[in-house]
Amino acid sequence: MIFSQEPAPKKWAVTGISSLNLNQASFSYWTAGGTNSLAFSALGKYSANYKQNKFSWNNNLNLMYGMVKNQGESLKKSEDLIELISVAGLDLNPKWSVTGYMSFRTQFANAWDKDNDSIKVSQLLSPGYLTLSPSVRFKPNDNFYVLISPVTAKFTFVTNQDLADKGSFGVTPAEYDSVGNQWVKVTDGDNMLLYLGPFLEAYYKKTVVKNLTYETRFNVLYTLLNRDNLEGYDADVSWENYLNYSIAKYFNISLLLHLVYLPGQPAIKFDNYEGAVRVKAIPNRHIQIKETIGFGISYIFPAEKK
Repeated sequence: MIFSQEPAPKKWAVTGISSLNLNQASFSYWTAGGTNSLAFSALGKYSANYKQNKFSWNNNLNLMYGMVKNQGESLKKSEDLIELISVAGLDLNPKWSVTGYMSFRTQFANAWDKDNDSIKVSQLLSPGYLTLSPSVRFKPNDNFYVLISPVTAKFTFVTNQDLADKGSFGVTPAEYDSVGNQWVKVTDGDNMLLYLGPFLEAYYKKTVVKNLTYETRFNVLYTLLNRDNLEGYDADVSWENYLNYSIAKYFNISLLLHLVYLPGQPAIKFDNYEGAVRVKAIPNRHIQIKETIGFGISYIFPAEKK
């Protein structure tokens, strides 16, 4: 008698894309004007998803770093991201589950003010964002979900004390007192800011046509804590859009568009006061927009079946 055995179902699904994009521009007697420049950016988007019975665990790691060199200027950072998103869920039925959501976001390297390269405005873990959320998730398929939480904690970390003392990214700044003709720090600035309130995130990924993939993530958090500098309608909002087109096996064109509204998180700015540079945190109530287009070399795994 011969017994046949079905192979065990695969519990982990691991996918990813790594790409290196190069951009160069040169102008000679170009009447419309322009600045010679050279730029590169490296990007990695990876996922590791586990599924067994009613339990699932989805993990996404996004990495990005880039630099640009304009003629007559020093080399400057143009992209910088470390982001980990992890969601563990227990199915209630085929479409709904209770979940635990965690996201962590920071950057690799120091960043300096674009107009004064002696003023540091951010670095690794300054800021760092940690979001923890008990939630429910509606997920009708592997390409789309909506996650809803009645109470979510978002921690903003500023580990660099100089930045914390200035009140960077919304933390409480240091207190100073005058001693003679000098200002002396009385208390350090806080290294952490806590937001607590309802949270929503929506995610969608679609292969539009062969070799063309669109991915988007939208989330919003309305805090009930630390609203002293916020209007009643203010909330933290982020909307990321990523479009990738594979021209050939190892070549791609990518577009990244990221819109952010963080009204309670001021950025470091400087101005001149009586000939001296004065640095302070200034609230940013504008919609922040970042857009990058790149052509480069990419590696996607697992390889698409023909």
